[in-house]
Amino acid sequence: MKNNMISKEDLEHLAQISRINLTENELEKFPKQLDKTIEYIDILKELALDDSVKLDLPELRFEELRKDEINMSDDMRLSKNITEDGFLRGPKMK
Repeated sequence: MKNNMISKEDLEHLAQISRINLTENELEKFPKQLDKTIEYIDILKELALDDSVKLDLPELRFEELRKDEINMSDDMRLSKNITEDGFLRGPKMK
């Protein structure tokens, strides 16, 4: 079995400086999950450096992008959610 890249102590330190309260269960579970995530990112880095995969993507130019235009809807449901400043009000997050 290989050693974890992120230890429980490292996670406790990161949680403390980030001001995140983690339960004992989370402190046991998260290092393993973070290790898997880091391993996956390492695989993606290797693929990104592999010259055998070429993507033929067109170059994106900002002057070719469409203009942002505001189109007001006739729908009354939408207009009741517009703030005085013209912003769309979404549902409150819980």
